[in-house]
This record gives sequence, structure tokens and C-alpha cells, in this order.
Amino acid sequence: MRGKKVLKGALISLVGVLVVADLAGGAYLFNYAFKKGSYSSTLVTGPLKGNNRWFNASEQQIWTEKSKDGLELKARYLPAEQKTNKTVVVVHGYGSASKYMGSFVKMFHDAGYNVLAPDNRSFGLSEGEYAGYGWKDREDMLGWIKRVNKTNGSGSQIGLYGISMGAATVMYTLGKHPQNVKWAIEDCGYSTISGELSYQLKEMFHLPSFPLVQTAAVYSKIFAGYNFYEANTKNTLKKSHVPLFLIHGSKDTFVPTSNIYENYKNANDPKKMWIVKGAEHGKAYNMDKAKYIKNVTEYAAKYFK
Repeated sequence: MRGKKVLKGALISLVGVLVVADLAGGAYLFNYAFKKGSYSSTLVTGPLKGNNRWFNASEQQIWTEKSKDGLELKARYLPAEQKTNKTVVVVHGYGSASKYMGSFVKMFHDAGYNVLAPDNRSFGLSEGEYAGYGWKDREDMLGWIKRVNKTNGSGSQIGLYGISMGAATVMYTLGKHPQNVKWAIEDCGYSTISGELSYQLKEMFHLPSFPLVQTAAVYSKIFAGYNFYEANTKNTLKKSHVPLFLIHGSKDTFVPTSNIYENYKNANDPKKMWIVKGAEHGKAYNMDKAKYIKNVTEYAAKYFK
């Protein structure tokens, strides 16, 4: 009898230790991946060069919008040289900001379009304590799209371009039926937040996803205000018939190349896929700039009226 009590006590203690360890581990994962100034702050640093320097030195407007949950969000707006009702919204990736999107802003600006480059919540000039990973940001994107439509008037035409987390933002936004969006381009976006976190947990820490990702999801719901398990292009792209151009590097080991096949499968027609041979994460543009610019701008021109 005494042995059973000892065993029961030991089991209870073990369960208690495991629960505490899970809560602590989940909290660490959440803070590391979501909290402003943590891992994300180490990804893009250094002085502005090349097209980034050009963009930041350009005569631009800083737009401000309030998110539904009260955050002050900022975006950089660069009008076209010649007045036009065509605007491309360029969305940065995780750990980046609008000021680092110079190459993509210039690509569309040189093509004759207005360009709006928002800072997603918790990045760049925008307020926010936790990253939205594209899911929370999709609501913010609708605000920016509404502002563009108001600026352009009744003939407004909009294209969406995003890279990495920005690409996920674009694909998640398409599920909200954004007004006057004529085309979208996603470069190396993930299909699910939970899948990307699980992958990174294994790659960076050599740990299994269960139960840490599930616990981190609880923290995300409480502190960041969203359930990242809801984020899935299977549920968003199926609601959209906006033409979608999907791009991914064949050697992407940060957001595995398998994501583009999943996203392509989830998307409705018209859709187009381009695997850039040898390109690592976010480096498809760098592999062959002239070809990238040609393919992307021709796609935009095809669907702008």
C-alpha cells in the first residue's frame, strides 16, 4: 500500500514538473518568436545601402492608420512619377521593415506605379509588442487597402506583393476579399504559422513541436490576440480568385520550398508558380535581378487594366 502511495506521489510530481517545464518552454518560444526586440531584431541590421538608401532618401509620405486594437501603424507612400490610379502594396518579411524594401519598391516605382510599403505591427515605425505573422496583419492590410482606394478614387487598382512573412500576409489577406486588388505576388511565404514554428523549433533547437507549439499558441491568444492555428492558406486562398503568382527558391531552408507546392495547391485559378533554382530564402531576386524584375512587372502589367 505504501509503495503505491509513493509511486502515485512520484507520478504526480513528475507530471507537475513536466507541466511547469512545458509552460516555461512555451513561454520562451512565444517570447523568442513573437515579442518585439527578441529574435526578430537580429535579422536585418546595418546601414542603409543601394536601393534601400535610395528609397529612404526619396520624397515620400508617411501614412498613419489605427488598427482595430488601437495600435498606431505607419507606412511609406511613394507616388509614381506620372499620376496613376495603380498602386502596389509591398509587404516586408519577419525581422525586416519597410525601409529595407527598397529594391522591390524601386522595381514597381520604375514600372510607373504608386508604392505603399507598410510596417507590420511590432516592426519598423509601427507600434505593437508582438508580431502578427501575417494573420493579425491581414486586418491591418485591409485598412491600408481602404486608404489606397480612398486616395486613388473610383478607378483604384491595387497589386499586392509580399516576401516571407509579408508573402503570408498577402495570402492571408486575400481570404478577406480586399477591394480593387487585381493581382497578388507571394515570394517564399509559408502556408501555416504553426508549421513554420514547428519547423524552426526542430531546425534551431532540435526539439519536437509537441507540446511547445501548442502551449505557445495559448500565449499567443492571450497576449498577441490571435490563435495562430487558424492561419492556413488552405482556408484563405480557397476564398480568393485574385490572380496569384507564387515564387520560391529551390534551396530555401528557412521557409522550406515545400510550402510553395502547398500554397499552389490551395490557390484557385488563375495562378502561376516559379521555382528559382539555387535561391535561398528571400534571395530569388538576387539570383537574376533582370529576370526577376521582368517576370514580376510583366505579371503586374498583365492584370492591371
